Amino acid sequence: MLRAGYAAVIGVLVLSAIEAYRIQASVSRQQLEIYRSYVDQEGTLSVLRRNLWLAGNDVRDFFISTTPAQAAQLRSQIEALRTEDEVALEHMERLPRMSGTAATLRKSLGEFWATMTPLPNTMLNVSNEAKFAFLQDVIVPRRGQLYTALLDLTAADQEKLQQSEKDFAETRRKAAERLLMMLVLSVFMGIVVARLSVRHAENLEHEAERHFAAVEQTRQELQQLSARLLEVEEEGRRKLSRELHDEIGQTLALLQIEISHAQAALTNGPDAARERLARARGLAERTVQTIRHISGVLRPALLDDLGLVPALQFQLEDFLRRSNIACEFVEEGVADLLPDAVKTCVYRVVQEALHNCEKHSGASRVRVVVRQLPECLVVEIEDNGRGFRMNEQRMPYRTSGLGLLGLRERAANAGGTLLIDSAPGQGTRIALRIPLLPGLPAETPSRKEVSA
Repeated sequence: MLRAGYAAVIGVLVLSAIEAYRIQASVSRQQLEIYRSYVDQEGTLSVLRRNLWLAGNDVRDFFISTTPAQAAQLRSQIEALRTEDEVALEHMERLPRMSGTAATLRKSLGEFWATMTPLPNTMLNVSNEAKFAFLQDVIVPRRGQLYTALLDLTAADQEKLQQSEKDFAETRRKAAERLLMMLVLSVFMGIVVARLSVRHAENLEHEAERHFAAVEQTRQELQQLSARLLEVEEEGRRKLSRELHDEIGQTLALLQIEISHAQAALTNGPDAARERLARARGLAERTVQTIRHISGVLRPALLDDLGLVPALQFQLEDFLRRSNIACEFVEEGVADLLPDAVKTCVYRVVQEALHNCEKHSGASRVRVVVRQLPECLVVEIEDNGRGFRMNEQRMPYRTSGLGLLGLRERAANAGGTLLIDSAPGQGTRIALRIPLLPGLPAETPSRKEVSA
């Protein structure tokens, strides 16, 4: 609809421009025709009036000096004027709306020239009185009648000119009104199209705002869902860890005790029975150790029982046993009673960072620093490994895993930020910053270092 509206407005404007050009061309042509016709008619009538005046003067001069030479001159003058009148009448006959007038003038002038033509012969030997009487009775009245008729024609031409000018003004007024109507129509259509455009733009803006609000709500819901999934995951690990420790671990411990009693009871029995019972006891002990290890991986009991710092120390000791990578742990003023979400986030971030260091970095030294400030908890993990290239989002340039992305998601869910800094050949540094609620108890500022 908007495209059609704009096309209609442009079409009306183009038609208005064409109409304006056509009106201008028509007005100019009509005005030129009016004045050209008037000039032609006025020129023809002027020739006729001039010839009448010259003819009267020539006759008067002949009557004053009536000689054969003057008679010959008058004859040639009358012939020349009559020929010139004939040319003017033929031109008048070709003019629009002048053919009837030309026929009437031709008849009157023909009578006048019929009277004038024999004068050089008939008036050569007459008396002055007869000449004067002929001049006053014949020439002057006929010339006066013709001159008056020509003046009437001139007046009629002027009236026609005035009427033509009125018609021309009326035509121009109607054309201007038509053009004005087209312009008013184009303005009205432009206002309608502009109103529709503004309304359409407002609708698009409102729709964009609704979409943005829906996307923002969806993002918040996804963020809440992600946080809830992490909570459910941690809760599931906690329950599984307790089940393994409380149920299976205790059962196997009882099995180990019973086997020990059986072994003691068979002290004097066959050697084969004692050997089997010894193997069973060894299997039970190994099973207990395996369950404790799985429990520690899922959810270390130290994190819930003793706090964040002991759990991190145990994690670094375990990392050292597995990888033989030198570790340094620095703790400054970390409180024992930290929120569970903060402890879990820090523990998992350190766990994932150590896992990546062991698997990918090829480092020979790792340093972990945990520092509690009045407003936040700061954790830094730094190694001297091979490092990697970073992209614009401060993530590995090429990666197929989701470990670092998961770390950032955990930090965001805890209300913190995670910064990763690395370069090829310059190692990797991960900095976690989690804000703490005001009034959270903290340890007396101290510094503990554990090196291995």
